[in-house]
Amino acid sequence: MKPRRGTDVETRLLACAGEASGDRLAAQVVVALEARRPLAVRGLAGSKMRLAGVDAMARAESITAVGVVEALRAVRRAPAVLNRLADAMDSWQPDLVLTVDSPGLLLHVGRRARRRGIPVVHLVSPQLWAWRPGRARRVASAADAVLCLLPMEPPLYEGTGLRAVFVGHPGAISPETTSPKRAGPPVFGLAPGSRSSEIEALWPVFLEVAACLRRRFPACTFSVLVAPTIDRRALGGLEATFHDDIGAATAAADVFLAASGTVTIELAAHRTPMVVAYRVHPLTWAIGRMLVRGVRHLALPNVLAGRAVVPEHLQRLDPEAIAADMARLTGLHGEAQCRHLAPIVARLRGEGAVERIADEIERLLEPGRAKPR
Repeated sequence: MKPRRGTDVETRLLACAGEASGDRLAAQVVVALEARRPLAVRGLAGSKMRLAGVDAMARAESITAVGVVEALRAVRRAPAVLNRLADAMDSWQPDLVLTVDSPGLLLHVGRRARRRGIPVVHLVSPQLWAWRPGRARRVASAADAVLCLLPMEPPLYEGTGLRAVFVGHPGAISPETTSPKRAGPPVFGLAPGSRSSEIEALWPVFLEVAACLRRRFPACTFSVLVAPTIDRRALGGLEATFHDDIGAATAAADVFLAASGTVTIELAAHRTPMVVAYRVHPLTWAIGRMLVRGVRHLALPNVLAGRAVVPEHLQRLDPEAIAADMARLTGLHGEAQCRHLAPIVARLRGEGAVERIADEIERLLEPGRAKPR
């Protein structure tokens, strides 16, 4: 029997996230749900989920990868993780399965749950606007609802029978106050990513960019944002201040160089000028060029704006060119970029997004509401 609000019967939630951003978001959702009802949570968990009290049946760090070639490193571990989660569905019988991002792996989890009659919510839509539209039906086969962080995503699920809802982007929350512009030499921020494959591909380039910036600004300093999935020892070779909090990192820096991803939305929300750089294995890039059609940008702020608000450097990375863009953004160009980013952040409805996510999950937990198809 499903638990009702106001009772002391625990709701059993199987929660799964495979990326640092998904882990952080899942942890926020767990906290929001625990404020509403007694909750027991198990699943595939990263460090933030574990801190939120999730019983980790497997650790997200063990399977994190990006790209076709890069994912081969983790593929041997994926079947064991999937089987462990499926066994939990049979033995523990959760009331609902929450999968967060990482569709390549977690849609498989969703399908296994739905075959067992367990309702599934998938949080963070795959990038259907970039990939084959037919993927919408694949998502519909693996979830009862998909909660979208970007406003243009729900219409892409029309005709699938799947409930698709724009809930807002929790990363798009601007601080109430911002640090005043500092006098003196510039401080450059670096956000090299949350996956080990990203660090391997990007950190050597970031070091070269830092060297170029130091030649332009001999007294400049550096601030590095370290994702919880990354061992700080992998970020050697640069004298810098290291932060694990986006607020502290942006308060310390004038301009950021960032890997493409959720961090670009967070930097925009914190009114921090940025340059985006990204590189994957050449085979992954070649396959992506064949599959992705009609998409001119990779950085999310540019995708949402439909134009190049943020300078992007993709695949063939020139440290001098990246450093030149960062140097330009230390002045009035950086202030102009932030003005252009402000309406994009506002469209993402960050305030209250986590509570709206919890509301949608509650729809499937209430007796008689939204039964599995």
